[in-house]
Parts: sequence; structure tokens; C-alpha cells
Amino acid sequence: MTDIQPAGAGLDARITGVTVFTDGARVTRSGMTSVRPGLHPVVVATLPELADPSSVRVAARGNDLALLNVEVRHQVGTEPLQESVAELRADVRRCQDAVRELDDADAAEQAGLAYLGHLSEASATALARALGAGRVGYDELSGMASHLSAATAGTLARRREIGARRLAAQRELDAAEERLNAAESGAGRPLRSVAVSVLLEAEAWTEAEIELTYHVKLASWRPQYDLVLDGDRLKVSYLAEITQRTGEDWPETALVLSTARQGLRRGLPELSPWYIGRPQPPAPAPASRPRPRGAEPPAGGGPERARVFAASAPLPEAKVLAAQPGESDSGGVTYTVARPLAVPGDGDPHKTLIASLDLDVALDYLTVPVLAAEAYLRATVSNGSLLLLPGQARVFHGAQFSGETKLDSVAPGEEFKVQLGVDDQIKVERTLRRRTTGKAVIGGTRTIDVGYEITVTNHRDRKAVVSVKDRIPVSTDGDIKVKPREASPAPVAADDLGELTWALTLGPGESAAVRHRFTVEHPSQVTVAGL
Repeated sequence: MTDIQPAGAGLDARITGVTVFTDGARVTRSGMTSVRPGLHPVVVATLPELADPSSVRVAARGNDLALLNVEVRHQVGTEPLQESVAELRADVRRCQDAVRELDDADAAEQAGLAYLGHLSEASATALARALGAGRVGYDELSGMASHLSAATAGTLARRREIGARRLAAQRELDAAEERLNAAESGAGRPLRSVAVSVLLEAEAWTEAEIELTYHVKLASWRPQYDLVLDGDRLKVSYLAEITQRTGEDWPETALVLSTARQGLRRGLPELSPWYIGRPQPPAPAPASRPRPRGAEPPAGGGPERARVFAASAPLPEAKVLAAQPGESDSGGVTYTVARPLAVPGDGDPHKTLIASLDLDVALDYLTVPVLAAEAYLRATVSNGSLLLLPGQARVFHGAQFSGETKLDSVAPGEEFKVQLGVDDQIKVERTLRRRTTGKAVIGGTRTIDVGYEITVTNHRDRKAVVSVKDRIPVSTDGDIKVKPREASPAPVAADDLGELTWALTLGPGESAAVRHRFTVEHPSQVTVAGL
């Protein structure tokens, strides 16, 4: 008969890798244990409550070793008193002693101040009598008054300094007591977790390597960018901000960032027929049939049952982050962080560098003076080999911070435009040069004639290419006609929605003007709104 070793043998399965998604994380734990011949139950790990039991996977490696079963179950315990509570209590006592010491110092100064007051009254009476009898002069009286005044001022200054120190010490004491109360209130409360155990069978003494993976919620990463413009080069720092509240701290370990995400539906979306007809009465519910005694549901159907597999070969190494981004099985892109990174489960953001890009840019300016009389520096950039996810970007011109913008999703090799801030050395002005309304007889047509002028001046010491956009109205009424009359220079683009675009090339100190005019014709009895 095969021997079964005592149950409850534990395994120190530490976190050895984490893959962070935009909506969760996959954690990998691994450890080694010695297995003697026979059946050997092993408690692999106790996972946080947020671990998804159905996501648990276990692999075992070893000579003449078989993985027979994996059991995943919820358990409820009592959270023990934290080891740090003793340190917190000592910290509270230290703060209390500091407050009491300052109280004693203030009491001593207050006693000295009372003595000075008593001494001042007594000396005033004695000196007045001595002065009347001619035994002392005004110099002695003035000297005693100056001494008492200086001693009183010094005592009051020391009391103010002690009061400020006591206020700071009291705040430190309040914070220490709050930390202690929070730690003590957590002790004894129900602690929910997910326990994972396996059953191994070995033919002979062997070393077993066990690897455990599971998925947790309340973890995510989001991209951020630093865009530094240096001449005609744009340096892009591709950053990741990682946060997690999974119930456990991630130590310094291999960290992988993945762009893969779940869709809004668990399965592939499928349309079902859309039926209409007469209302039908609800069908009667079928009578429940009692389950035969001894019948059990099919094994492996519940969410608490994890899949069992034995790995025969080591997992492939993750690809190098900056040089060769990898691809996940779900179609996303993975980035392996260059150095191990610890991420505590406190919910605070932790940043790491994904990659640095040095890209060529073509610079020009865009101005839409009907919205804002400003010129925006714009860079046209060709992305390299990395997938850039949507995220906030900080813009720098050299070492100077210029503002913030936002990047949309950019595929590898795709060309995109990015706004690099307002350039106040490109001056823009839009003025109404013409607005006349023609006369019309009753039942006739009235014409409104409108003209604008846009002036752009380059105050920089280099050439500037400026795209100017303006618009003419679009009629939604067949009786109201909008007709463009003239434009100087001719726009390089015009669309059906009334948008006009000009391209200006200005040398240092040069200025150029764009003029355009349109008319609106309408029946005299019709009022035009929006013009």
C-alpha cells in the first residue's frame, strides 16, 4: 500500500513574477520542496481574497513525479495581531514622553516667570524706599529694571519656542495613536483568503519545483509620456504608472506589462433574431424533479476546481522590453520591465520606464483664430516599433516645461501628430473687415456680405510653416444660400462643411494676411439665425 505523508506540509511559494494588465494582474509564485516516495499533500500558498479561484493554475516539475490533484478553496480565519503593533505602541510611548518632557519644561519656565514677577514687585518696593532714603540712585534702579525686563523677555521667548515644539510633538503623537488604533482594530476581524493545495506522488526521493499562477483584480497600469523637443528631434520617454490594491505586496521581481484586455462580453458577440408579434402568456414553469439519492453533480464543474497540468519544459523567457516587445496569447503586446520593481498593495502609483524613443519630427504651426488667436506648435512624428497606448503626456522644450497634451493610440510605424504647446512668438489676429446688408423690396431677396482678414506674424529667428483654418457658415435651409465670393490667397483645402485651410510659409520677421469673403442670400421675410 502506498504511504501518504502527513497533510499540511507547507511550501514557501514566493512571488517570482507579475504580469500587469490594464484591468488586473497575473501573479506567479514558485517554490521547491522535497518529496519522498508515496503520496505527498502540499499546501502551496494562501492567496488574497481577491484572487480568482477559477484562474489558478499549478505546474509541478521533478524526476519520477506526478501531480494528481489541485484543490482550491475559500477559507475564513482571524487576522492575527500584527507584528508592527508592538513597534507602534513603542512609538506612541516615545511621543507621549516627548510631550510630557515639553510640558515639564514649560512648567519650569512658567515657575521662573512667576518668580520674576514676585521679584519685580518686591524689588520695586525696596528700591523705592532706598531711593527715597538716598541709599541708591536712579542708575541702580534703571539697571535692576532692565535686568528684570530682559529676564522676563527671555523666559517668554523660551515658552513660545517650547509651545511650538509641543504642538509639533502633539501632532506626531496623534498620528502615532491613529496608526496604532488602525492596526489594533484590524486584529481579530475575519480574514478571508484562498487556499491552494496539491497532491503529489513520487516513485523515489526527489526535489519538486511547483509553480502557481493566478489572476487578481484591483491592479492596473496606464501609460504616461514625457515629450522633450530638442531642435528637430523629439525624445519620447514611454512610462508606465502601476497601482494595485490586491491584498498583498509585490516584492522586487520580474514585472511584465501587457496591453491585452477583456472585451465587454465573455464570449464572441452573436446577434439573435429580433421577433415581434402578439403578446404570449408566460409558459408554466416545469415541475422540479427530485435528485436521486447519491447522485452528485459532475466533477470539475464548479468555479472552485482549478485545472491541473504538469509542465515538462521551462516557460520561455520574456522578450527584451525596449528592443523586442513580445506578444501575449490574447493578442496584446507585452513589455518586460528592465529591472525588478516592488509594488506595494497600498494603491499608490509607482512609475517605471518602458522605453526611450528618439524620433525625427516635422514641425509646423496650426492656428484656428475663430476659436483662439494662438499658434500651436505641432509635430508630425513617425512611430517606431512600439505600440503607444492612449495616455497623458508632459511637453518640454529642452529643459523647460511647456504644458500637457494627450496621445491617442498609435500603432507601430504609424504617423501621428502631437501638439507641443502655444508659441507666443507667432502672433495671430482675426478681424471683421466687412459686413453689409443689402436692401430688398417686399418679396425679394436680401444679401448679407461678410469678409474677414487674418494676419499672422513670425517673430522667431527661423522660418515658420503655419496652417490657418477658418470657416464660412453652412445653411440648413433651402431658402438660405451661402456663397463664397473671394479668398486671397486661395485656400489649399475646403470641405462641404465650410472649413477652409491655408498654408503660409513665413521667414523671420515676416507677416502675411489671409482674406476671404462670403455672402448669405435669403428671402427678405426670413430671419437668419446663427450668423
